[in-house]
Amino acid sequence: MALKEKKRKGTGGTSAHTEATPSTEAEQPAAVAVVEPAAPPKESKDSKKLKATKAAPVLTKKPSRLRFFVDAFQELRKAHWPTRREALRLSLLVGAVCVIVGALLGGIDFVFLKLMGLLLLNG
Repeated sequence: MALKEKKRKGTGGTSAHTEATPSTEAEQPAAVAVVEPAAPPKESKDSKKLKATKAAPVLTKKPSRLRFFVDAFQELRKAHWPTRREALRLSLLVGAVCVIVGALLGGIDFVFLKLMGLLLLNG
């Protein structure tokens, strides 16, 4: 970051200290900029709480195949499972929707079958 600050000398929140060493009256004094590092921003108590998250660990070796099943079992324990009554009600609802959609598609198929029969046999 020091290189970026040197490129932008004299701008932004950095303070620049200049020194001039004139060698002759005809020459312009050469300015040398010394860039001091910017002070880190002050943190409040709230920002410390927000920044307390840790970075994800980097795995260096491949986890075992058994670990997959252990993790899957742990995730299944966290899941919300419906009660027996909810499961029965939702299963009956799915069955009823399947019967209704099947009847509609069967009726549409029957109508198209009759239309195609009239067009092909009478045509």
